[in-house]
Amino acid sequence: MMTTADERLGHPPVDLLWILAHPDDESFGSAGTMAWASERGYRIAYICATRGEAGEIRDPQLATPDTLGAVREQELRVAMSHVGLSELRILGFRDSGMENSEDNNHPLALIQQPPESILTHLVGHIRDLRPTTVITFGPEGVYGHPDHIMIGKIAARAVELATDPTWHPSLYTPWETTSLYFTAAPRERMLELAEHPDNPLGDISEHARQNLGTPAAKITHWLNVTPWLETKIRALAAHRTQVTGRDLIAPDPASEDARRLAYEQYTRQPLPWDPGCERDDVLTLARNEIGSATPPVGALP
Repeated sequence: MMTTADERLGHPPVDLLWILAHPDDESFGSAGTMAWASERGYRIAYICATRGEAGEIRDPQLATPDTLGAVREQELRVAMSHVGLSELRILGFRDSGMENSEDNNHPLALIQQPPESILTHLVGHIRDLRPTTVITFGPEGVYGHPDHIMIGKIAARAVELATDPTWHPSLYTPWETTSLYFTAAPRERMLELAEHPDNPLGDISEHARQNLGTPAAKITHWLNVTPWLETKIRALAAHRTQVTGRDLIAPDPASEDARRLAYEQYTRQPLPWDPGCERDDVLTLARNEIGSATPPVGALP
């Protein structure tokens, strides 16, 4: 008897697949979307390229430089338990650190790996997971982090190559993803943040500063995740080595912090088989239900 793809692979397709670089990338930008999707019965998955070995250690009692990767992986698993993630996969490359840092030169760093190797990994995972929608970083990487830029570029290419039956034909059955999105932060809001004297973007290069975020006018999906804000805060708080004390406390719903956290933004990208971005997909359903096609009235989140 012939075995179907679902039986052979042993799991159903996923509706939403995030492909990002580090533990916590998903919680800051998408935890509310994940919680919304999980609550509605959608299967959601996350491929994390690294374990975040070059991240902060806010409390020295939580980790050392040698243990940080393992600790952050566990933090990620706890965070994803809050949002109802169906599948977590970690590629295991090393965090490359911020632009122009010493970590950039580590031989195991993500940005030191042959792009073809990373591409092969991602095509295999996409064909295995069979997502309807893939979400990754855009070419600016939100704030120019080299890992964000690299994984986003390769993930977008992997979505296309996953459909090609001549590309590694032994690597699962080809799969056509319906839609591709880049995570987005409003450039106007990012530039405003960069002007604050104690902002976390103070060390980025001038080139990265000039390419912060995505112009608000180009963002296609603004999702108001206020009903899932408490869940998002719990996911963020799970990343204990990375967050500050303020992050661990749910903000006043009327505050600027709450407004910023309560909106998650995405920009839909054309695909060769859907150049007009006209196919229905889960994030467009979310936009119709909990968001809008234009920025919220008043100050940008």
